[in-house]
Amino acid sequence: MKMGIISEEVDWITVQLEKSMEKYDIRPIFIKPSRIVSSIGLDFKLKLNNRDILDLDCVFVRNIGEGPEMFYRFDALKYLENYVPLINPTDGIENAGNKYRTSFLMEVNGIPSPRTVVTEDINKALTWTEQFGDCVLKPLFGNQGKGIVRLNHRSMVSKLNVLNNFKSEHGVFYIQEFVNPPKNHGYGNTQDGKNTYRDIRAFVIGDEVVSAMYRVSNNWITNIHRDGTPEKCEITNELEKIAVKAKNAVGLVYGGVDLIESEEGLKVLEVNGTPSWEGLSSVSEEDIAERLIEEAIKICK
Repeated sequence: MKMGIISEEVDWITVQLEKSMEKYDIRPIFIKPSRIVSSIGLDFKLKLNNRDILDLDCVFVRNIGEGPEMFYRFDALKYLENYVPLINPTDGIENAGNKYRTSFLMEVNGIPSPRTVVTEDINKALTWTEQFGDCVLKPLFGNQGKGIVRLNHRSMVSKLNVLNNFKSEHGVFYIQEFVNPPKNHGYGNTQDGKNTYRDIRAFVIGDEVVSAMYRVSNNWITNIHRDGTPEKCEITNELEKIAVKAKNAVGLVYGGVDLIESEEGLKVLEVNGTPSWEGLSSVSEEDIAERLIEEAIKICK
């Protein structure tokens, strides 16, 4: 059996996948998307260094890079998907990478998520930031907390400046209420004057949350890449039910589901279609890479 790993760079995740493949006597094939050659109407469809990559049993999609080239590379994956199973499927990656699409998929599938308004009109955006009070502006596309802005206790002039800058850079306002933690939670704005925040990353494979962590930080942006600290999180029935449902709604084989605790229970913030698990592995009892390879073997059969 041969499995591909599509990534523009070798990193901790790709190394873990390769090691786990080798444990199962699977030959890992590293595929740099910038090296793929595609043709239409010739005697090959997709090649890497003169190797036909249509003979692989499945392919993991990790990182196709940035810039205008990524649009061609993503379409090349869609072409490949006609012949080889991709993990994750391109539709699922596309759904997860678009915050608006993720949000309405949560809505139509009855999955709790924070109240959100999306508009291109700066006046309507200002009205909704006033109505929400404490809220967060997010780019429709992006990860690791890049480009997001919290609006809280700002003057009207300050809000307008933020909105004008955001509009010029991103074009569309994705406005989401800031969810405060439950009372007596011990996080958020605490009585000792210190601000400590946390959310949850649930790692879902198939129909199971295989591992979960709290991401704890003194910054409201809790991403591990932004100095958030991982802490083990118990996998409750509520967490499993919501996270699996969110992953399935987006259309993924596996996914990282980010959730926030609220007075009404857990709410889904985002779903990641190419999640990393380096931080999670430090508090997880599961070998996540091995669990992924086991799931991939089922898909290949």
